[in-house]
Parts: sequence; structure tokens; C-alpha cells
Amino acid sequence: MAIESWVDGILHDRVEMWPMETHVEPRLKRLPGIKAVLFDIYGTLVISGSGDVGSADAAGHDSFIRQTFDELGLLGRLVSVPNADSLRRKIQQLNLERCDSSCPKPEVDIVEVWRRVLAEHGWVTSPVEIELVVKIATRYEALANPTWPMPDAAEVLQQLRQASLFLGIVSNAQIFTPRLVSNLLGQDRLEEGGFDLGLCVFSNRYRQAKPGPRLFDVLLQGLSSRGILPNEAVYVGNDMLNDIWAATEAGLRTAWFAGDRRSCRPRQDDSRCQKVYPDLVLTDLMQLPECLLIS
Repeated sequence: MAIESWVDGILHDRVEMWPMETHVEPRLKRLPGIKAVLFDIYGTLVISGSGDVGSADAAGHDSFIRQTFDELGLLGRLVSVPNADSLRRKIQQLNLERCDSSCPKPEVDIVEVWRRVLAEHGWVTSPVEIELVVKIATRYEALANPTWPMPDAAEVLQQLRQASLFLGIVSNAQIFTPRLVSNLLGQDRLEEGGFDLGLCVFSNRYRQAKPGPRLFDVLLQGLSSRGILPNEAVYVGNDMLNDIWAATEAGLRTAWFAGDRRSCRPRQDDSRCQKVYPDLVLTDLMQLPECLLIS
């Protein structure tokens, strides 16, 4: 069975959400010469109820874990039911084990986290049951971090695609994350929606996260192989540190999306962001095509 069907639970029982006002003033200008547009996902292409991926490490979600196991009929397979704190501790442990100068911002594989937590609570999983572990991780994330397409995201992507711009993604993500974007576009796979897979970089695949440099290093290699210079690409994201500072360090042009208070991250208390000035400040994704000279 395809992985896509295992993670479809991320789309189930979603409740419509709308962006919350940020009171940030947009800063728009013409940005000519752009050949590629790269996006963050959570808080940019999709509304995120918790503001970001990885709500599995958030406190207070014990009821969501029990609901997940109850819905999947798995409560009887455990000696005890894990809680959100045990999940958080396992994430912290695995990240600490990998953190060093070459990996300043580790990322976990949330499926591996769940597999280990389940084993500690008396459930011995076999390789043939990995589908169940994926479904557990996906269903819990859907409950703890509900998502909804950002208004106009699909229309903006269509306009950029029609303008023959390369489309890509750099995102802190997990196995279920690409499904949110392909669903936004009414497709089963990202490439069917016009994304260049060579420009799609997800943290769980590299086990490193933004704002560490690894994901943008991979992106730059993809851009170079397509004859695109860093300053011919613009990166759009909602987090001034993870997105704008990190993309600026990589030499990209940047657009800070400040369109939803849940996920708007100015990071004013971080010294790295105090002298970072994005090329654009967007409060509506529809502002982007006009800035790129797309009518």
C-alpha cells in the first residue's frame, strides 16, 4: 500500500480556519529577475492551528493520544498508554544525541519517535506494522495541530506555475507534510501540482531542521543544477529566524509572510533577526505574483 494512503489521516476531520489579523504593514515592491519561488509550508501555504509542525512535543495533549489509540482500536495492545510528556522527552533525547557542530538543529523522524515510545509502553512492533505507526503519528498530529489551506495559496501557485517559474519547498516537516500541499492543489503528488522535486527539501529526510544551514545547502545545489543563482530565487516563509534569516544567509531573496497571527514569528528577541530585512513583507499571498511582475 502506498505511503500516501497511510498519511491520509492528516486530512480527515479538518475544520475550516481563517487567518487571524497580525496588524503588520505589508512592504511591497517589484522584484524582477526571479526564476524560482520556494515556500515554507506551516503558517505559509497552510494555516497551522499550533503555528508549526511537530505539535507532538507540545504539552497538554494526552487526550489526543488516547483518542488516537481508541480510534485505531489499539488500546489493548499496550501495557500503558503514552502521554504527551513521554513523547516530548523522547524527541528531546533523540535531538540531543545528534546535536553537534555539523548538526546544530537536529530533526527527528516522528515515526521513529513513536516506534520507540510504543516499545517503551509494551507494544512490540514488527516491520510489517510500520503502516500502523505511521497512522498513529499522522492521526495524532491531525488532532494536535489542525491545518487548513491558506487563502489563495492554490491560486498563487497556479499563477507562478503558469509564469514558468520553478516551484520548490524548504520546510520543517514530517512524513505526512507533503500530503497537505498536494491536497491543497487537488493532486496526489507534489510534482503533479507543478513542484520540482529537486527543489523540495524536507527536514525529516535530512534529520536536520531550519534554521540550521543543511536544508538550504541542499536547495542551493538544486538551484545550481538548474542554472539558477541564489539571488534569482525568492523564499517565502512566516518565521523571521527559521525562514528569513536562514534564507538570507543562503543568499536568497526573501518574502516574510505575516498573514496569520497563529504563526507570525517576528523573532525580535533573537539577535540574528535584528538586522535582517526581507525584500518583501506580505500579508496576503496574492500580493506575491504582482511583486514578481506577474499580472
